[in-house]
Amino acid sequence: MTPDTHRFPPTLALRALAVAALAWAPPGQAAPAAMPPADADTDLLLFLLAALFWVVAHVWTLLVVWAEARASGVQASAKTREAVHGQ
Repeated sequence: MTPDTHRFPPTLALRALAVAALAWAPPGQAAPAAMPPADADTDLLLFLLAALFWVVAHVWTLLVVWAEARASGVQASAKTREAVHGQ
């Protein structure tokens, strides 16, 4: 099975849209730059934002799990078992 098997044939509207987009875009937008500019400050900022998101997401998850365990009465059932068994 080839990748073309599940493709839809290009329609006239799709071709017209592509032609209009290419005609509207300036020539510099048609092809990617040969070498993207390196910006260490932006890379560091994006890394720090990703690290902050990771920390916040995991702390939030732990908080929710703790709150759910507390609300479900896991600790209360342990106290009830101690009272029943006379410990």
